[in-house]
Amino acid sequence: MTAGVVGGLGPRPSPSSAGEDHEPIQLQDADIAEVERKLQEAEINPIRRMRSAHFEAIGDANRSFMKSCLTDSEQLAFDYLKHFKARGFDVELPKDRLILVTFNDDRSFGKFFNLPSLMQAGARGVGAQPAGAYDRSTNLLNVFDWRNAPMYSRPANRNAQTLAHEGTHQLTFNTGLLDRAAAPPICVVEGLGTYGEPRKVIGPSDLGRINVPRLDDLAKLRRMVDWIPLTELLVNDALFREGLVARLMLAYAQSWVLIHYLLNSKEWVNKFRDYLQTTGAGESPELRLKEAEDHLGDLDALDRALKDHATKLLRSL
Repeated sequence: MTAGVVGGLGPRPSPSSAGEDHEPIQLQDADIAEVERKLQEAEINPIRRMRSAHFEAIGDANRSFMKSCLTDSEQLAFDYLKHFKARGFDVELPKDRLILVTFNDDRSFGKFFNLPSLMQAGARGVGAQPAGAYDRSTNLLNVFDWRNAPMYSRPANRNAQTLAHEGTHQLTFNTGLLDRAAAPPICVVEGLGTYGEPRKVIGPSDLGRINVPRLDDLAKLRRMVDWIPLTELLVNDALFREGLVARLMLAYAQSWVLIHYLLNSKEWVNKFRDYLQTTGAGESPELRLKEAEDHLGDLDALDRALKDHATKLLRSL
């Protein structure tokens, strides 16, 4: 499972501690009837349903939010396919509709996942709280309406960012870009998620836009913690799950830099495409480094190039 969190450094998507890098993912796609049953068991009501061409939404969210999630998901899918096909990736939407579970607010979201609401978490001193999730095992995307969550500004932007990040995860694992049952480095998984984040609140947004909040994180966090070497980023999934918050957020920022660099350089995009076709065969550090070196070459040289790329992007702002 990957999830969005809110905490000390603001809302940035990050994974749950579900241990997905310790055991093989057990794929059990949830259908709409199963989701409805689970919502009923959690005493979440009223339950509404709505469809679009490629997605189906269910939950207690009001119809305007449900409709906007479907519209945004369709637009994201269109922009995603256009972007990756232009770079030579063989990606296609699945035949069956993908499911979005849309909650009215953080309270019903919390009831479904047995978590406190944002206010309850704050009162308990919880430093980070899930704000959305894509679950690889069930293939469900789960979001709530920030407009009904207390004490948070610019809720429309938060809705757009959360759906874009989690929706990109859902697309990467359902279009042939990544294998849901495999074990790709989390820096690749989350790098792609953050790559999809920067979108306009309304209308089309080309993928590959500069992710200003991630760059801002990078600039600020480098004053507190050292750059994480690429070789560690590729093998240490725990970076995205535990330890210092500053280092966790830096891992996300660097993952975005990695994907942005590889997908927007003629020198690297073909190598990255070949790499994604083979990565995820195992989780051992030795195998992961070999997979990366076989397709991306000298990882220390690539690491230096990533630092230069980040510096150039920061100077361009």
